[in-house]
Amino acid sequence: MTQENTGWCLSGQLPREKSEALETSIEVIAEMQGIFPPTSSSFEQDDSPLWQVDVYFTDEADTAFIDAVLTHAGLEGWTYTLTPIEDRDWVSESQKLLAPVRAGRFLVFGSHDADKRDPKLINLQIDAGQAFGTGKHETTSACLKLIDKIGQSDVPDNMLDIGTGTGVLALAAAKLWPSSTVTATDIDPIAIDVTRLNLGVNDALENTGGPNEDGIYLIVADGLKDDALQRKAPYNLIVANILAGPLITMAQDIIDATARSGKLILSGLLITQKEDVLAAYESKGMSLIDAVEQGDWTALYLKRA
Repeated sequence: MTQENTGWCLSGQLPREKSEALETSIEVIAEMQGIFPPTSSSFEQDDSPLWQVDVYFTDEADTAFIDAVLTHAGLEGWTYTLTPIEDRDWVSESQKLLAPVRAGRFLVFGSHDADKRDPKLINLQIDAGQAFGTGKHETTSACLKLIDKIGQSDVPDNMLDIGTGTGVLALAAAKLWPSSTVTATDIDPIAIDVTRLNLGVNDALENTGGPNEDGIYLIVADGLKDDALQRKAPYNLIVANILAGPLITMAQDIIDATARSGKLILSGLLITQKEDVLAAYESKGMSLIDAVEQGDWTALYLKRA
């Protein structure tokens, strides 16, 4: 019996700087269209000055999306192939091509790179799967760098990760501040299931609410109106790596849940969206302390008066 194809792969070769521009454009156009970006990978070839580029689509590739990406990257006329791929765990397959990511004191890697653990760093094993956040994306890496920066002078004793995805940022906080309370929340139950699995992989505990129980609280919630989140407020540090629109819409709720002199890390926004997001928070008393820009993306570090 012929196996049914469930995805497509765009493949081609580009100079390194063009392959990096293509990866950035994929993220930018996906953000603009409000969709989850296809997984991309690029790697140097031994026998060529060009890099091999592969972009994996879970369904049949959208040619309009591809055209928009190529136009944004300045790659009109680029010769590539678009072929169906067999029914398999294509996200995990593409993850095998991704190198570990260093962000401050954190090293994020997939299970295929477990041998690259660094005893001098905080190691986080996160595989690609059904939730967002492997450390490779610029927004996740930028958030890790800001968490590391905060950790150089402060120990937030009550931290909230909104839109936790794979749980990578909550895990980073729990590893950096083992005595702190860490809560991870996501609107998607699958993300919470993935986070729960990643807790086990990274030798972290889940706090189920028992007396004197250690670990990370996991909560499925839409925004900050959830009773459990309200009971745990205020938070000394809130990290929200979501999208610019929700960050603006939720600004008052996020600030209300932030303790006096508490800190925020806001990401998931393009550099071009920075001023709009910043205005929504500065108008309500938040002050910008720092920002990390990576590619077309940025993460904001703010403090409440």
